[in-house]
Amino acid sequence: MSADTPFTNEAIDLEHLPKYEEILLKQPHADYWKIICINLLIFFGLLGLGLSALLLFVDEFKLNAVWIVPVYLALIIIFFFLFRLSFKKRGYAVRTHDVLYKSGIIAESTTIVPLNRIQHIELNEGIFSRMYKLGSLQLFTAGGQSGHIHISGIPIGEAKSIRDLLLKKLDLLENPITETEV
Repeated sequence: MSADTPFTNEAIDLEHLPKYEEILLKQPHADYWKIICINLLIFFGLLGLGLSALLLFVDEFKLNAVWIVPVYLALIIIFFFLFRLSFKKRGYAVRTHDVLYKSGIIAESTTIVPLNRIQHIELNEGIFSRMYKLGSLQLFTAGGQSGHIHISGIPIGEAKSIRDLLLKKLDLLENPITETEV
């Protein structure tokens, strides 16, 4: 800003700002629910084995079996229900200037990361994800841990395409093509 230009600080009409809530979000692949279920079954299976061992070999736990088993079964039901709700609430969108990710049941969280804040992109495939040909993208930002986005349940071909698209956009932001180069 030069010395001749007066400083202005106009109010922004909030009614004319774009509304991220109106964006159609892409949901995780349906097979990702199977991966979530497998992980929950492994967790509760190991927890059940530990509780069973305690109930069989520790006398103090035998006396409390009347409430330990129902609590264990209730936890299984609650966890599956909450994870299912969480699965249905997740969504993402890749736009021209940013990436948007929404999740949460009780406290809904929407993270919008401008492309110029992304430092690097990681594509992950876990053992169960590979079985279903799914992957997850993790976008690391300059803004610290709170700005990172982890999008799971994306078909691996689509995840690679998104990664490549974002890398190209990041490269263009860092090295813009001038008209003399074209």
